[in-house]
Amino acid sequence: MESRRFADRRMSVPKNRKFLAVGNQAQSRFQGDEEIEMVYLKCDEATRPSLTCDGVVCIPEPNWVSVLNPSTGEFNRFCSGPFHYENDMYTGVWWSEFNINSAMGFGKDEVTGKYKVVSMLFDHNHYQILDVDIGQWRKLVPPPYKVETRRKSACVKGSIYWLGLFRKYKMLALDLHTEEFRDVQVLPPLLHSGAARIVNLDDRLAIADICMMKPGWNLEIWIMDAQEETWCMTYSITLAHRFIPMHGRVIEEWSTMFTPLAVSKEGSLFFYDTKKRLFKYDPETDFLCCLSSDICVISPFVENLVRLHPGCVPKTRPPGCSNGRSCLNQVPGSRISKRIKLQIPNILLTSTLVSLICFGYSYRYRT
Repeated sequence: MESRRFADRRMSVPKNRKFLAVGNQAQSRFQGDEEIEMVYLKCDEATRPSLTCDGVVCIPEPNWVSVLNPSTGEFNRFCSGPFHYENDMYTGVWWSEFNINSAMGFGKDEVTGKYKVVSMLFDHNHYQILDVDIGQWRKLVPPPYKVETRRKSACVKGSIYWLGLFRKYKMLALDLHTEEFRDVQVLPPLLHSGAARIVNLDDRLAIADICMMKPGWNLEIWIMDAQEETWCMTYSITLAHRFIPMHGRVIEEWSTMFTPLAVSKEGSLFFYDTKKRLFKYDPETDFLCCLSSDICVISPFVENLVRLHPGCVPKTRPPGCSNGRSCLNQVPGSRISKRIKLQIPNILLTSTLVSLICFGYSYRYRT
């Protein structure tokens, strides 16, 4: 499917919320929920920390950056340069989301529809951006200040956001079309812990943080109003004595981080934590339940038929770590509920969907 406009319109069709997870339904112990559907991605790469945008997954690795679209079956791998490596000291930090030495970003240019990867190595003053369609890294203007490499970024409406909490409470943004950095001037109140996470919550910039100053050990979710440039604490969910008895083990529970996923049509908030639990919260009744106690959720998922690049180039790894690409057998969107075995790198995509949505159009796909 070559038309980005058609792919964008298809993604806007109202459906139940879908979430992308690693493994399969049996492993996740997920029994189902009427408001959501699960899509499972089985591959070694999927177990690594990743960034997502509109159903496309970016997986930073030492020396490589992998970009895959589960809906079309395309898998691209690009050399990330000589300075990318794993940092063992990061693995011991409980709030660390990445263990590589580069601040990474991934998102879509809202003007051109192109997907881009951003890499910032502050120790080497090496800043670059990759257009996935072209497959070549370009130099990027240095950002005005450093952000933490161990935290994930979030892409919202064409801009990537990084949260900095190390020395100063800052938020850095990059417009993917102009490729210019800006400092986000308006911030929510000072965060309470190192567990804060910045996310895209239904096309709005949000920050989730744990507050233990209030009675009850609360999960607070702040959402930004982009037009008024103000922040509002939309959710404050009491966690203690509900599903995680504290028993005085403050340090253990302090080290649990929570990530909002999406809000359903019925108004339920779905989120997961670093202990592989998936939760559903009803703000009207203040009811909180655990949907799965052993599931590795990646992100919200939308069926995206847009091609990652105009044509497929054979994957190569010549000396010097040149860019490599591979094209998998495309997965027709209407067949996403079937078990699909992708040839490179042997990705198995399955879904719990049992009904197909049919559209009155015809299409072609390459094998």
